[in-house]
Amino acid sequence: MIKFIGVLLIVSGGMLLGHYFAEKNLIRIHILEEFEQALQYIYGEIEYAALDIGEIFGSLAVRSRYCGGFWAYMYNRLLENNGGDLYSIWLDGLDNSTWAMYLLYEDKLFIEEVGKNTGSLDRQSQLHTLEIFKNRLEGIISAARSEYKGKAKVCHAVGAAAGIFISVLLV
Repeated sequence: MIKFIGVLLIVSGGMLLGHYFAEKNLIRIHILEEFEQALQYIYGEIEYAALDIGEIFGSLAVRSRYCGGFWAYMYNRLLENNGGDLYSIWLDGLDNSTWAMYLLYEDKLFIEEVGKNTGSLDRQSQLHTLEIFKNRLEGIISAARSEYKGKAKVCHAVGAAAGIFISVLLV
């Protein structure tokens, strides 16, 4: 009976580990979608309300689920105005963000590039740059969604197989 319970725990642990990795990929998609919404919001606020970038970051801090801490950090650092440029503050905020661990290296490079080109140009150039970033991000998100379906199945199958394999080895 104890062996059966042990096997059951090992197999379920393997399955949960597979589910964890599949969920990690899903969270990546949600973060990218939230970042896309943030870019759309920034675009709208620059184009129609002509708000300061700091005020926009403050609004995004309230609206965001995953990236709220990042936007709040950006807002607070810009309020302090310790003489740092926006890009260095952006990089510091990205390095301190807990949600960044769910992103791929390429995703982080893209977000760094967004920070490098945000708030440093005239209004029309800024809007054009944001439009380009939104289009690129849509492509990244669609690729991530198509990859997710296959990866999720593989993660679940490998997790279950690993649990069964380990339990067979131990019994």
